[in-house]
Amino acid sequence: MSNYFTFRFQETNEHRQSLVVFGNPDFEVSSLTKVIKDDVNENLLPRRVYLMGYDLTSAVKDVLISDSFFADEIDSWIGTFADKVAFLKVTSTGLIKELDSNEEFCFSSQLLTTGAESIFENRKGLITSLPSYHFLKPSGDHCDKFIRASNLFASGIEVAFLAIGLLPYLKSNIKRIYVDTSSISFLVSIAVQLSKSFGEKFPVIESFESYSVFNKPYSFLEDDDSLVVISATTSGGLAQKLTQKHTFKPSNIITLFYSRIKAQQEAIFDISEAVGKITSVKPSDCKLCEDGSKLIKIEGEQFIPEIPKHELLVINKTDFNEDRKNFFKAFATKKLLKFNTAPSDNWDREHFFVDVKALLESGLDAFRKPLIKKVNKHFSKDISKVICLDDDAAKSLADEIVKITKAPSEYVVCYNDVTEDDLKGHSSVMVVASAITSGRKLLATARKLRGIDPSATITYLVGFSKLPTIEAFEQLRKDLCLGGHELIPLKTCYLPRLSEKALTPWDIEREKLSIFGDIEDPLSGERDKLPLLLKKRLIELNDFSSQDELFLKSPTGENLSLRGTFAFWGGLGLNTSASSQADVYWTIQSIVHDLRVENDKGLSTTYHSTLLSPVCFDRFNDGVIQACLLRSAKPTELNYAVDEGFSRQITDIIISVVKNSDNPQGEGCLEFLLAIWSGRLKVQEEHLKEILASKDEVAPEDVKFILRQISKDIEIP
Repeated sequence: MSNYFTFRFQETNEHRQSLVVFGNPDFEVSSLTKVIKDDVNENLLPRRVYLMGYDLTSAVKDVLISDSFFADEIDSWIGTFADKVAFLKVTSTGLIKELDSNEEFCFSSQLLTTGAESIFENRKGLITSLPSYHFLKPSGDHCDKFIRASNLFASGIEVAFLAIGLLPYLKSNIKRIYVDTSSISFLVSIAVQLSKSFGEKFPVIESFESYSVFNKPYSFLEDDDSLVVISATTSGGLAQKLTQKHTFKPSNIITLFYSRIKAQQEAIFDISEAVGKITSVKPSDCKLCEDGSKLIKIEGEQFIPEIPKHELLVINKTDFNEDRKNFFKAFATKKLLKFNTAPSDNWDREHFFVDVKALLESGLDAFRKPLIKKVNKHFSKDISKVICLDDDAAKSLADEIVKITKAPSEYVVCYNDVTEDDLKGHSSVMVVASAITSGRKLLATARKLRGIDPSATITYLVGFSKLPTIEAFEQLRKDLCLGGHELIPLKTCYLPRLSEKALTPWDIEREKLSIFGDIEDPLSGERDKLPLLLKKRLIELNDFSSQDELFLKSPTGENLSLRGTFAFWGGLGLNTSASSQADVYWTIQSIVHDLRVENDKGLSTTYHSTLLSPVCFDRFNDGVIQACLLRSAKPTELNYAVDEGFSRQITDIIISVVKNSDNPQGEGCLEFLLAIWSGRLKVQEEHLKEILASKDEVAPEDVKFILRQISKDIEIP
């Protein structure tokens, strides 16, 4: 559980977002430092950091300023402490004030709305339908989305933040607070405790169960001492009906989250941007019903859908879009797209690596021609320094740029060999990166360059951008290009960004196999040792010297490779026999990533999960493609145990693969079994027993070994 709630928000007329850290007023230095570092790692450099808390005091500020470790960390990561860190205190009446001036913070409303949107999105407050179904709201209207506020109250510190918006309405005369769902009682009670309006006698909080109040006797006390708090609305309908059926004043009915309200209604957090367009109509006007979409009723005061839904996603050839085709046509099958490779000796390995140095040596037109064009266009006359990031490929790219421009070779300098003082008052500069995954190193370079001549420009030239989304790239562009600078990517390939803390399928595989290694447990009755293939595999995992050793071999000992044609490369003129496993993995990962990014806008919600359809493993039955799918998918996308039918489908495929483990039809067998053993792929228990029962029908020792370990791990005889 975190002691802090962090989010980014954009002040008016500012291009770069600021970081808000909301927490208890007694900030603890080490945890605060960590949370700021983690955010900067994930979201790049903020314009400013706001430290925010209830009744924050100057003493807290003084403690943080006097802590040399904290101040040094801020200086190295963000900038000068005095310029970059500000303190905001929240009063018991809900005002947000600047600690130094005691004046109300001019962006208070903007900050609260952005924070609420962040909680709403992160906690999945929006339940979204699919074309196959839509929702029946408690009001009787049909909709394609609805807001479920109960999802938003999982964190105490986030609830304390949301309570700020409610505080101005908690006047000392309030004796009763009616809520439309008991799920928001926690938020209301926290707000009551933070308010100093009530002394020791707190108002009574009672749920009237939303629209059901109009279908049964319920006695409201409808005076000025009563307050009604509605969790969320997309239309303002419940608040309107309460004023029509009862004598509540509109000012005594407050809605927490809203996308649209009626005139004169009171509401706190506008989440219309996060929600987007919502279809909410009377049953007689429902186009979704006309199209055959199934109606799912939202039940109870907790607003729970009738039955959780799970969808299957089938990958089609059309999911490989034109941009992807052009990229892989240019760079696949040329030993350029690699896996788990370090740019230089002292650098960390990159999950997705482009060998730009080899690419430059090959003189490939698909890269060289756009490089020449961009350099001719953007290498200005007053550039006298080309700063390359400290990897061999960036140095090679920088050297190529000065050759193209016929500039002196001494223009090229490595990032670590130049200081901020060296660059003060300098003329225009070109910064060169062979590839970027997050852009952090470019931002670090930007800090070194902040003292260049005001009339000078910085051109950031990047060989390959591998940021996860276009939105992430545009944010980086905004951060780097303030003041008229430019960010020029030669090639773009959006790819998932893997967390440094998360274990990859290869990490889990290594953990599983390392338990056995060469050491026998003297207390073990069976004394399992790794069979030959798995023993060799453990050596491969600790080396990764070949781009054809990403996956387990077939049970008969062959490397997995494309057998013939590859549907996604059809028409691209690529020689599949020259492809590496890394080429295929890049291709499948890019497709899955595109589908995931698209589907996150509507397909992945708390109401249902999307799984990779078993049909994918049947349709793409080359072992190498199956291995790519198994390792590209998230565990939730392979959790077939959620549905008996899904589990049956994938079980039949796995059993067929296991039974054919001695021929090409079962070449992906070890990959399927590893996915089960590592817990990434799940089936229902009775189906798992069927898979395990096949161990007596197969010959390969490595297949038997993993089946035996699965059986032991889950205690199935």
